Amino acid sequence: MNNFANVATRALVTTLLASLAACGGGGGSDGPPVGGNPPSPNPAPPPPPPPPAPGTVVPPVSPTVQDITDGHAIGTARWGDPQTDGSAIGNFNCILNPPQTFEVYAHLSILVNNEPQRIPTRLGAAPQGQTHCFYTIHTHDSSGKIHVTPTASGTFTLGELFQIWGQPLTNSNVAGVSGLPVEIFVTDNGTVTKVEEADWANIELRSHREITIGLGTAVTEIPNFTWSD
Repeated sequence: MNNFANVATRALVTTLLASLAACGGGGGSDGPPVGGNPPSPNPAPPPPPPPPAPGTVVPPVSPTVQDITDGHAIGTARWGDPQTDGSAIGNFNCILNPPQTFEVYAHLSILVNNEPQRIPTRLGAAPQGQTHCFYTIHTHDSSGKIHVTPTASGTFTLGELFQIWGQPLTNSNVAGVSGLPVEIFVTDNGTVTKVEEADWANIELRSHREITIGLGTAVTEIPNFTWSD
């Protein structure tokens, strides 16, 4: 009877071992699947979106509105007296009593590391006896208002203002401030647009247009001015 039990036990063990071998030897699921193909890898996560291109961010308009109707000075004095002797500058002559028929006022801000710089008084003016003559583009005070008084309607530009001022307007030198990054914006009716370098000199001096030149640190806020003509 014992021999019969031993034989039966050995037969049962052999059957169990064969069954385990058929199932992969009881080694779990870590081995490669039948056929030798490796498991499919998990898909990689999508790449993050690219950052915005440098210099494309347009700063907001300041919520603080400054009224410069009275012509008070804005900014730190940097430039000396720009008056000329009244000789012709390019196509512009100095006229004693310029006409007001087609006049417009624009505004210019120059910021150095976000600090406003004072636009000179009588830029585009020259002494004439007890008074002054004026070129088509000029200032009367240091508020940054730019007065345009052409003899006929036309387009007058930031490049012509700098020509009359006798100052450079380039990507490496703006009115003698050199070696700093330059960006220029125009604001019309609260809408700010960044102007590409190729178009800087062609920016039109339009009525109540704000032109903002930022040198050095990126402009964080566009100045907001108002005035009565």
